[in-house]
Amino acid sequence: MGNENKGNRMVKVMLCVVILGFLFMGTGCGESTEAQAEAETGTASQYRDHLELTVAYWQIDDFLALGEEDAVLKTLEDKFNITIVPQNITWDDYYGKLRLWAETGELPDLFVGAARQGKDYYQWVREGILHEIPSDLSAYPNLAQYMDSPEKEGCMVDGKLYCIFRQTYSEQAETVKDRTIAYRWDLAREAGITREPSNWEEFRVMIQAIRQTDSRGTKIGGMTAKNFNMLIGPLFTYSIPLASSGGTAYYWIPQGEDTYVPALFAGQEFGEDALATWQLARDMYVEGTIEQDIFLATTSQAEEKFLMGRSAAICFDGGIANTRNHENIVRYWKEVHGTDFLEDVRFLDLMPSVTGELYYPVWDYAWSESYINGNVSDEKLERILALYDYLLSEEGMLLGNFGIEGETYQMEADGKITLLTKEAPSDIYPSIGMFASLVCWNYGSQDASRFPTTIPEEYVRLDQERVEKARECQIPEYQYACTMVASRMEDYIVIDTNDIFQRIVLGTEPVEEIWQKIIREYQEQGLGEMIEEVNRQVREAGE
Repeated sequence: MGNENKGNRMVKVMLCVVILGFLFMGTGCGESTEAQAEAETGTASQYRDHLELTVAYWQIDDFLALGEEDAVLKTLEDKFNITIVPQNITWDDYYGKLRLWAETGELPDLFVGAARQGKDYYQWVREGILHEIPSDLSAYPNLAQYMDSPEKEGCMVDGKLYCIFRQTYSEQAETVKDRTIAYRWDLAREAGITREPSNWEEFRVMIQAIRQTDSRGTKIGGMTAKNFNMLIGPLFTYSIPLASSGGTAYYWIPQGEDTYVPALFAGQEFGEDALATWQLARDMYVEGTIEQDIFLATTSQAEEKFLMGRSAAICFDGGIANTRNHENIVRYWKEVHGTDFLEDVRFLDLMPSVTGELYYPVWDYAWSESYINGNVSDEKLERILALYDYLLSEEGMLLGNFGIEGETYQMEADGKITLLTKEAPSDIYPSIGMFASLVCWNYGSQDASRFPTTIPEEYVRLDQERVEKARECQIPEYQYACTMVASRMEDYIVIDTNDIFQRIVLGTEPVEEIWQKIIREYQEQGLGEMIEEVNRQVREAGE
């Protein structure tokens, strides 16, 4: 099963949220009476007892900071007679925290992460750490419809479901939006650059010219990133375009006849193809094209540096039309610089590889998952599933994304939505930052024309242009069956690309020496034996 088959299986998946809101025609502000509960849910007993629900979500402390003053949070807590107790995780520490909590028996009731294609997922299932998701979801029709997707296959262990995927994209080409590099074209022009970069060398020359000229006197640095690992995707397309994947999983590509290896180790000599990428990354870091503090900067620090003119470029996720980017950078641009964002900023095109081919970072269509602690009671399990079902309804989607009708948005006669405040709904109700994407990342792809124009059309168009370019790219062949076989093995070896990237970029020895040392370390862990066993199982299965 190659990438083409995987792409075909997702043609219809982005019915991410099926609008079945007629099931929830109440106000969503349920009172704690059985009559009201029955009117809203059809089951009086479901909401009779108050429950505390511990939840781990990225930056949840910030999202729930207002408590009951946040009307969206209060509405949902009242509706389901729950109190959400936040367990904070960040983009930098979430996986380590989840592992530690799993080892110590301290996992929250509900948590998010990217583990289903990795060793931990299957270990957690075997140890009973994760709660099985019921096979019969008929009591939760919106959730049942959402889970009726080929993406569900990757969540199954021995025919049972132990997580809920978080849908992100509708097709492979859309994953190009997951990594975007924006750069200061206004400063590039002031530095004498007359043509936008069309390859990595031209990009490096441009960034160095901006830094050396420093036309605004801000002591401007090179390229920052919302997280240093975001740079891995774009840089890997230089010589190992399939070396990145979601979570702890990785793609396997052909290495000779009837043999596949993890893409990071491809080449005539084991791992040879990666050398060009590693050297490019090291050179860009040493010369300052990549900022020296890239490994220390937080998301908010990177956003602020780019906004305030202290970074010449930034790598971010979610695409040009991403809501967070607009809320944290774009909407303040004119206030800071006196010009519109698109007057000053351009977006890096797909960069040619060492062979001249154009690639983009290839990711899974559904990134990350929701997990339920194996120790939760049946009552709490049902409450969680009911919450998810509601957030997938039209009423829940509107509340979780746009706030309170009549206060932050209104529904027009033609069914379209108009925002009523200059502030973003998430500024007024911070919990929207979590509820809008708790179940899935993309709420409205089924009927985007209905939703408010919080993002200017020009940004949406630029994203779409990148997707169209990605559609023209030829994705290298890979064997997805190898990924699935490997990730379910007891001796599965996690390839830590973040650690490798950091060691090579920060190293002082020649790149090839460090890379060969790293390869030997993985071989000592049993990488060669794992590769042989994976290929054997895939051949026997006739894949």
